[in-house]
Amino acid sequence: MTSSVSDIKRLFIGQIELEGRRAMGYILSCGDVIEAVGHGTPPTVECVEVETFPEPMTIKQGDFNAHSHPEQSIYTDLVDRSWDLGTWCRNTIYRYSPFITPKQVRLACRRAFGRIALLGASSVMVSFYLHGGKGNVNDREVIAAAKDVGIRLIFGRMTYDMVSPQAYEGKKKAQESYYESPDQGEAYLRELMADEGPTVMVAPAVHSMHASTAQAIERAINLGYDLKRPVQFHLSEDQGDVDISLKEHGVRPVVFLKSMVDSCRIPGLGRLVFSDCCWLDDQERSIMADCSIPVVLNPRMNHRVGVGESDLPSLLSSGISVFLGTDGEASNDDLSVQGEREFLKGRYSGVLSSSKIEALGRQPFQFLDGEIGPLAPGRLCDFVVESDGRTVHLFVGAEPVVRDGTLVNLDMEGDIEAPLAEEIEAMKKTVEI
Repeated sequence: MTSSVSDIKRLFIGQIELEGRRAMGYILSCGDVIEAVGHGTPPTVECVEVETFPEPMTIKQGDFNAHSHPEQSIYTDLVDRSWDLGTWCRNTIYRYSPFITPKQVRLACRRAFGRIALLGASSVMVSFYLHGGKGNVNDREVIAAAKDVGIRLIFGRMTYDMVSPQAYEGKKKAQESYYESPDQGEAYLRELMADEGPTVMVAPAVHSMHASTAQAIERAINLGYDLKRPVQFHLSEDQGDVDISLKEHGVRPVVFLKSMVDSCRIPGLGRLVFSDCCWLDDQERSIMADCSIPVVLNPRMNHRVGVGESDLPSLLSSGISVFLGTDGEASNDDLSVQGEREFLKGRYSGVLSSSKIEALGRQPFQFLDGEIGPLAPGRLCDFVVESDGRTVHLFVGAEPVVRDGTLVNLDMEGDIEAPLAEEIEAMKKTVEI
């Protein structure tokens, strides 16, 4: 009897890092799921494909880049590192994004996902709001780019339903291109779920206190509970979002969200995933811990554009689960999750142990009916094979995405960099508003 793709068994053998210990071991996968993993002699199983990784290579859990704006990789070579957030936005997204084409979105996301994979991340969670008044046209290009590369994607389809009347013309035009009503956002989200697959999950998201109305926030959270999906939310990235919440609702952002639970507008906060969180207070951290809300920190980006700093020691001491992201490549040094850890080690030297920081972002996370995370039976078979800190191979669902330091499915120069360079030159000719 011929095995189907879903039950093909593969055996990977080599030095493997499990629970902080490195020794000879194995991963046995059945389809895209880990059936067995451990140190020592692998089990005897018939009809398996066997691959052995010689020393000094080490098999490790693949990283999870838990917050990314991949289309922003198109701006990477156009930015000045001295720009603060407002200047950065004026010269990148507010200048160009209203005119971005589907082709440009796909190429920029290929660049981002390709670089993320080559840096050892097997999964990425995206926040995307560049809908451009075209429904899911641009959104599908992000998903297509992830499939082109082979990386696992949690696609947060974001509702952005506010246009600032006092904004300068370029910003207002950009916001108008992002705008969708909560009804439109939900309809397009449900439509886009048809594009899901073994490596793609679509989830609701909202932008922030400054770009999403209370109605959009309420709708997204209810959708998260209805669909059993995470709901991404930029929370208090800068002081301005706190000020908006205090002015509009009389309380800080997390307290406002808790009030929506107390008034029965939403069933809870446990589906939310907050990013940034630079301006929390103790009461907000307490609510987040009680509601089991995880946080995604983007420390290098926050530092570079000068918006503030997340209080990592207080988050950890509150019992809040912390993941790591890189935000957009153009506002960061690169797309390395390990780079975020190294930055935090320097920032909190003598305050937090290196081992505690190394553990950040390595905990389990829901993916459809499965789970990404530490290598264990029942989890999705995503792992990296490293040598001296360099990604040699990367596997997603037991399928190769990187081989010998090179993307398997795309040529980085011919399929990404060369055509993207042409598109960037075309984009630079866009008339500035």
